[in-house]
Amino acid sequence: MAKKIKRKSRKVTRITPEQKANLKCEYIVEYRKGTKWNQRPEATYRYMSCKVCGQMEVVSETATAVTCHECVNEMVAAPTYTKRRISSGRPAGWHFMAEYVDKDGNVFHKGVEKPKLKGTKEPSKIEKKKKISKIERSKMISTANAKVHRLKKELAKAKLKKDVKRLKREIAKNQKIGSGKIPRSMRYKQNNLDKS
Repeated sequence: MAKKIKRKSRKVTRITPEQKANLKCEYIVEYRKGTKWNQRPEATYRYMSCKVCGQMEVVSETATAVTCHECVNEMVAAPTYTKRRISSGRPAGWHFMAEYVDKDGNVFHKGVEKPKLKGTKEPSKIEKKKKISKIERSKMISTANAKVHRLKKELAKAKLKKDVKRLKREIAKNQKIGSGKIPRSMRYKQNNLDKS
């Protein structure tokens, strides 16, 4: 009978890619549990010392060096903020107007300058539209809600299909105004006088 030969098992320590990256790295590497607001507390994160100041920063598994945010701020110049653009002196939407003449007499047709017509016409007069006040807006909403109530009573009595359609259309319009969605045609005082 042949005897079984017992062989001694050799334990081979294999180096993982992460450990290889740590060996290549010349800076201090640590693994810590997540403590910041955007880190999971059960996960471990790789930290490496900054190559300039030595502060520990979170890095990926393959990183070999890191520069912290404070050192980057010192290296880079502060951003420069320019002033707001200077207005041309023309009103908003002048390039959409069919014809606009500025103070100097330049004539524009839909935003395109017509040099042949310069000085032939008087400057355009732009009247600013006055918006309705909060009180007028709240009155408009309450009157619209009252109209909806009145129209719903009429709808219950209506028999003809044309009357029903008209009333439903009016109710839908006034319900929209009653919820605070006032149409553009009614947002300004000059147009609002005709609609009341």
